[in-house]
Amino acid sequence: MTLTKRYVSSGAEKWLCGAFYLDGSGKIGDFDYRTESETIELVDYMGGDATVLRVATAGHGIEIFPEKPTEENFLEHLVAKGITAPFRSVQFQFCMQAPIQTALTFVYDPRVSVNEYSGRYSVMIDSSHLPSPESIASQLKGSSLETNAQGIHNILKQQRGITYHRYKQLMDLDLARELARIGLGIDNDTKYYWKIDLPNLASFVQTQRKLLSPESITRTYVETIAKIAEESAPIAWKALFSASPKEITLTMPSDEVIVDPPLNAAAWEAKETKRVTVAALEDVLFVEKKYLEDGAFQVVDYLGDDSTPARAARASYGRGTAKLQEDKGLIRTLVRDLHTSPIEMTSLAFESKTPLFVDPRQAGRHRTLPHHQFMGYAPLGSKFFLPGEDQLCYQDRTNRQGRGKEMDDEDKCKALTLLRDTFAIEQDIVRQLREYDAPEELIRSIKGVGFYTRGWRCGDGHNLSHFLRLRLDIHAQKEIRDFAALIDDAHRKHTPNVNEALYDYHINGMRLSRMEVEELMNYINLEAVPIESLETYRRAGFVKKKKGEDVEFLNLDGQGLQKKLWRFRGLKNGT
Repeated sequence: MTLTKRYVSSGAEKWLCGAFYLDGSGKIGDFDYRTESETIELVDYMGGDATVLRVATAGHGIEIFPEKPTEENFLEHLVAKGITAPFRSVQFQFCMQAPIQTALTFVYDPRVSVNEYSGRYSVMIDSSHLPSPESIASQLKGSSLETNAQGIHNILKQQRGITYHRYKQLMDLDLARELARIGLGIDNDTKYYWKIDLPNLASFVQTQRKLLSPESITRTYVETIAKIAEESAPIAWKALFSASPKEITLTMPSDEVIVDPPLNAAAWEAKETKRVTVAALEDVLFVEKKYLEDGAFQVVDYLGDDSTPARAARASYGRGTAKLQEDKGLIRTLVRDLHTSPIEMTSLAFESKTPLFVDPRQAGRHRTLPHHQFMGYAPLGSKFFLPGEDQLCYQDRTNRQGRGKEMDDEDKCKALTLLRDTFAIEQDIVRQLREYDAPEELIRSIKGVGFYTRGWRCGDGHNLSHFLRLRLDIHAQKEIRDFAALIDDAHRKHTPNVNEALYDYHINGMRLSRMEVEELMNYINLEAVPIESLETYRRAGFVKKKKGEDVEFLNLDGQGLQKKLWRFRGLKNGT
């Protein structure tokens, strides 16, 4: 147990880090580590009822409404209004061992992130789903139920033994594993890490309850994860399953009341958790950082740590594979080769106050980063962004989206005056409209996109990396680059190995087109490069020694460069 500033759900903690097996009767019991069983384990989670309340209200909590609604009524109101983004602040990561027939339902759902054990790399798990005679009997009709059920049970058991025995014979022949596995029944067990947010989990459960019979093993898995979710965020779960959710009367505060104050501290005390914690990130949770003149940024939640992608990736590599690398080396390989699913197993959530043109107008184009502002709309405060004089530039005529050379002093003065006057006029119109008790929506409509708003965002490790790769680029607008730099700092604290690999392979690396490769080959004398020699790669630090041995070898980066050099030479020679 370690202390965390994140929200701690007592219901989730009960299920955390303990596997539960599903026996042949479809019942849930404590996991017996002496046997290989079909199991469900809650590996990690993020958020709970209190985080949904926080996200929906841009950090303020339901106290911002004069009606002071109950949590139950407020969350049901969100569902009734179709405001489901705040519920995505609750996320779960499971590790399941289940028959392939169950994995067909879980693994390929488009709403999840998943990494599965692979029979192409590994020896398939030597266990399968064998329903008990009692479970089989409950699905039969007519007479002689017990006799027929026992007969079916015996046939299934015998067939499993024959099928797996023949699979092992094919393995002994050293047939490629991807071919040797194809005769195994879909009753054979597989294993996978499975990550999903609360509203998508609720939708998944609702759909599967309509499709699956209560007696099926897959239905048992569905009901188990439903029970875990319900106990982790009981009020939110109940609201999402409400047959006829009711709206309530809420008085919306003015935009200035929502946006202008500092970002809010946590509404809960630090508590102990069984989850992994990241000390560097805990130090900055709910610590407001300045952004531009009147903006702000703070990290409010996270899921997983630097070891999480490596653990998920190793689900693909079961027994019978080569010796696994250390976490850092494995993570670098995943990032380098764009194996994205294990990187998706971490999440980072943050709140910010930014000019509207930064977020959501630019950041919101990354549709894979869930976001929410206040009750489904983007409020605009009383303050606006003015660029610094050093940022006042003429339009770039080459990069038509960006800034060119710096403006002359006289033009800078004119530009700043025009911007200030525009915002001053808009503020004056706001005051006039308020005197007429104009609706807030009309008042908001006359404000420019330079006014500040506030909201919440959450991204998994892969999509955050994609966001950073694009928005840290020198061609991105400076104001969103500054925003991306704050996210980048949090990303580095959360998953330093992923962040380092992102810089090494993508941000500071480059891709080459076919035309560029062909042109570069005209400048490189590849025939003079001893591609097979370790000396070629020593200066780059790609030559390593095995622990306790004098044997030298190329690390993965060296192997990657060597493959490229062989490819270049082959293209040069027309082979």
